[in-house]
Amino acid sequence: MRRFYARYQVQTIVEPVQLLASQLRERYSLSHWDSLIIATAFEAGAAQLYSEDMHSGLIVEKQLTIINPFV
Repeated sequence: MRRFYARYQVQTIVEPVQLLASQLRERYSLSHWDSLIIATAFEAGAAQLYSEDMHSGLIVEKQLTIINPFV
């Protein structure tokens, strides 16, 4: 398990991320869970987020692009 944490950056969902998730949920009509994932990725500085469950091609706040790897 330690090797997993050493290899990947793990983000904590803190209050600012939850607030951002709420804003994104309203702005982009996202589910609760998708908005938390996107807000966490956004706060981590990610430019791309790979998901088969979200709208591929969606650009969040002109910084984060959702990509479906199976499309």
